[in-house]
Amino acid sequence: MNARSIPRRRRQRGIALILVIGLVVFLSVIALSFSDNQRLTTQLARNTVQTALAQAAADGAVNRMVYELARPRPPDAQAAAERWKADGVPHQWTESGIQMAVSARSEAAKIDLNFAAEPLLKQLFVSAGASEEEADAIVAAVKDWTDADNLKRPNGAEADDYRAAGKKVLPANDFFVAVEELQNVMGVTPKIYNAVAPLLTVNSRSPGIDPQAATLAVMRLIPGIDAAQAGDWIAQRDAALRDGLTPPPLPFSSPYFAGGQQAIRIRADVMTADGIRASREASVRLQGNQRGRPQFYLWQRGLAADALSFDNATSTAGGARD
Repeated sequence: MNARSIPRRRRQRGIALILVIGLVVFLSVIALSFSDNQRLTTQLARNTVQTALAQAAADGAVNRMVYELARPRPPDAQAAAERWKADGVPHQWTESGIQMAVSARSEAAKIDLNFAAEPLLKQLFVSAGASEEEADAIVAAVKDWTDADNLKRPNGAEADDYRAAGKKVLPANDFFVAVEELQNVMGVTPKIYNAVAPLLTVNSRSPGIDPQAATLAVMRLIPGIDAAQAGDWIAQRDAALRDGLTPPPLPFSSPYFAGGQQAIRIRADVMTADGIRASREASVRLQGNQRGRPQFYLWQRGLAADALSFDNATSTAGGARD
């Protein structure tokens, strides 16, 4: 064997070893990356399944509330007192490891964009930061949007005004179908809309609000109502409802009050054992037009800001009661 070929062979073996080591490292990196990707894919799939499970549970909680509200009133006085009501009191239970909380209250707890008295609407927009003149113009534009004619109110807005302003959406000359449509009304800025939207509904069909269900945020908008007095009474009302007692009588009156619970807003929140949350909001009339079956007007995911607290909810058995 040629002595010169020995170092050359050693160098070739060293290069081959380096190539093999490099290939092993390369394949290891690919395998590690594939393993991480598989773990990520598995986790994403698990989260998707858990999210779907949570959302299905929230939907089920809404339907249970509909069932409980539609049940015939029991003859026993105590059972009748324990019956679920559309009074804003949350009910909580745990089923298959999922915590659930659901409540219902009259849609008349909010201001109806289609039917509310103009002073109520004006106060609403003023509370959102509009000036008196701006609020008057917005209210007039709202009424022009919902009336059936093309006659412009003083300071209002009809189709020609929207075209002149370059608006793509023109007045419907009909009722608002959803609160979100308010964003298209002349004079309603994103700031104003975001402030008033949580206080509005299009499903109560009431010119006033129901004081037995309204929150302080809505009650303080009623002209002539003392906010501090209203706050004290609402605190007493809510405490009485949580304890199953009769709320105290109203210490004030107003022409902007209206009762009735024809339409009900239901809110459900759930949390799985893994901490995944889901919510559902629905507006329903228990006696719809289809042979007395419930009629839904709204079905959407609830805002996180309105989420029910599991700690403060009324504990309830998981299964439907007899």
